[in-house]
Amino acid sequence: MKLTRRPAQHRIASLAVAAVRREWNLQGHAVDEIHEDYGEDLLVQICHEGRMDPARVWVQVKGTERDCTRKALPSIRVKANQVLRWARTADLVIVVLWDVQNDRGWFTIPQDQFDHIELANLPNSSTSLTFSREHPFDQSAVSTLCWAARIEHTNRAMVYEQSHLSEAREMEMDAALKFHKGVLASLIFDFSVSVKAVKPTGGFTEEFFDTVRDHFIHEGPKDVEEATKRAMMLSVFEIIERNCAGNGAPLPLVKQLCETFYPLYFTPELLTALDTARTKFLNRHNDGSSELEN
Repeated sequence: MKLTRRPAQHRIASLAVAAVRREWNLQGHAVDEIHEDYGEDLLVQICHEGRMDPARVWVQVKGTERDCTRKALPSIRVKANQVLRWARTADLVIVVLWDVQNDRGWFTIPQDQFDHIELANLPNSSTSLTFSREHPFDQSAVSTLCWAARIEHTNRAMVYEQSHLSEAREMEMDAALKFHKGVLASLIFDFSVSVKAVKPTGGFTEEFFDTVRDHFIHEGPKDVEEATKRAMMLSVFEIIERNCAGNGAPLPLVKQLCETFYPLYFTPELLTALDTARTKFLNRHNDGSSELEN
């Protein structure tokens, strides 16, 4: 009786998928293996501080027995229509090349590599996905990718709700306006807590409060409105970069956070006090200059 042999490529693929899955599991993310393969091997449901997140990450894994520690990283051929589907997916999609001999890998993000029009015009052709040693797939990459997915999901959901708000205002639909304001407020609050700008119980964190104050002091005795708005914007960028594994944030999201935070931080009473202090400072400065001239 002749026994069925398992192809080497199946063994390599299983080892690679298991290794990549392990990297996500080590940080507590829920990982499902996709059995009906349409170009993705894993669906990662990310979590943050023990709480499941609405953002998702799809992962395609390519295993190799080739020693990738000494030679150039191999590229892989993918159908153009597959890459276009990845590029148009709302969730983050990554492709991981895993060296099963050395138990290490590298990732690439196909959404960032190709011109959509060229892909659409050549749907049946194939294209190369390349990998760089500057993007190893390890625990640091998992953190960075999860935050990238979280930020992009929040920004997309926010823009979607803003469009509904605009439509509700135009159509004078009060119930819809109230509903979508609530959804937007919830989105902004949850994201603000996750980046440690706001406490879960409400109110700014000490970290964010001090960051805004330091930026405002650095601005010096400029126009108070200009200085406070600039301090707020710089602080939002800084708190996101500091607490989101080095990720930046899309400008629409930053603007919405600034619009929400500004009147809560710089109250009318505080702005009046700052303007008074600025006027006194300028008066003393001008009096000192006059004395020196005399």
